[in-house]
Amino acid sequence: MIRIFLADDHTIFRQGLRQILADEADIDIVGEATDGDELLAQLPSAPCDIVLLDLTMPGRSGISLLREIAVAENRRVVVLSMHEEDQYIVEALKAGAAGYVTKNSASDQLIQAIRKVVKGELFVSASASQSLIRQVRTPRAELPHTRLTPREREVFNLLVRGSKTSDIARKLGLSIKTASTHKTNLLHKMQAETTADLIRYALRHQLD
Repeated sequence: MIRIFLADDHTIFRQGLRQILADEADIDIVGEATDGDELLAQLPSAPCDIVLLDLTMPGRSGISLLREIAVAENRRVVVLSMHEEDQYIVEALKAGAAGYVTKNSASDQLIQAIRKVVKGELFVSASASQSLIRQVRTPRAELPHTRLTPREREVFNLLVRGSKTSDIARKLGLSIKTASTHKTNLLHKMQAETTADLIRYALRHQLD
């Protein structure tokens, strides 16, 4: 069962979410909040897998709230927002959001986001993805990923698809040490610290 906590200050919108999610047999709504303070107060007594979070609720809200609730182990956050602008999407992903769904998205995209995020994947709705494309203003020849060697690009592609270093070594016929070296080198070239940074980069630049 996928446990969902709803955090949005609009009653009608929350009711709509409940109706959409009620049709899914493996999804259960374990709590609701109308502002950030209420959300923080209820979360300890309402264990959940995913928080569906509106970033513009009254009182405590926004990116700082997202960071605070996203640090908890096994709790993932899907942002629900009216904003399709690049800066909102990128900032939310950097702050720890595992998904970003615009409120004008079709309901099936929300369900898709929940199912992907609960498996540890990232999800950005179609309308948001188009917005991210517009953010790319640097010529592709100057982007960091173009400096990767063919082998590093293979490792990069597997990393952003969720493969671990041991899996990459097996798939590419490498030793774990060699695969780890490729990962270290490509992180340096990409100016990234973690695999999550690589995933966000791949999303931002629409890399396969």
